[in-house]
Amino acid sequence: MSSAVLYRWKLTPGTEDTFRKAWTEATRAIHKTCASYGARLHEGADGLFWSYARWPSEELRQKCWENEGLGDLPCFGTMRDCIEERFPEVVLTLTADELSEREAGHPVPVYETERLVLRGIRQDDAEALFPAVSDEANMRYWSRGPMQTVAEVYDYLAWNAHGDGCQCWAVERKTEPGKAVGWVILMDKDNNQAEIGFMFRSDAQGQGIAFEAASKMLEHALTVRRFQRVWADVDPDNQASIKLIERLGLSYEGRLKGNWSTHIGVRDSLIYAIVVPENGPKVPL
Repeated sequence: MSSAVLYRWKLTPGTEDTFRKAWTEATRAIHKTCASYGARLHEGADGLFWSYARWPSEELRQKCWENEGLGDLPCFGTMRDCIEERFPEVVLTLTADELSEREAGHPVPVYETERLVLRGIRQDDAEALFPAVSDEANMRYWSRGPMQTVAEVYDYLAWNAHGDGCQCWAVERKTEPGKAVGWVILMDKDNNQAEIGFMFRSDAQGQGIAFEAASKMLEHALTVRRFQRVWADVDPDNQASIKLIERLGLSYEGRLKGNWSTHIGVRDSLIYAIVVPENGPKVPL
């Protein structure tokens, strides 16, 4: 369960800019060393500086300070020199989350299917999705190799969660609310077109979950967003994804040779697409 910590400080007058710079360096060092989710710094109407830090778990936060030398970095000393009074920290446990920072033109609606809930992906889904993107077999046909830390996944999900030009849904089983088992993504392209993609943990594969989620996303793309053409780019050897794409109703259009330079070499792309007919979209059930 992810956690958060609230910090409060009263600063010595005139040290505010120095403190902000040191806090930024310290927060980045913690993120890099301990795989935290990062933090935000606020100045309150009461004159105090508040910091809100997010962590995958309280256990990980406690272990962070066992790293020899982390607290001895100059930035931490600079912060201490700026603080006139420090107040007790408050540890918070996340019990519900409806925070959204998306500024893109198209919000991500919540959808339900027979077994699933599709809702906007969040960066703090990183811990649940780490098994999907750290799996060597899962990542073989991606443009990059497996991710190594939860913090890396957190950073990667920033565009999925907040980026303009995309709608990305985390996929949850109704029997396990709050635990993402994968995602489906719709990416705006030129000329009223969109590209789709998906990623699922290995323990959610082979059960029709990807098809169930991707079908709902495709329905959204064709009937809500009303794209004229929706397409997918897939590696020629990625047979599982090809089968899913074909089952969704996308048709093979052609092969782009040497389209990607990846961790397994230069790869071709197969392009599949569905084009809206004149009498309106038809989405497979």
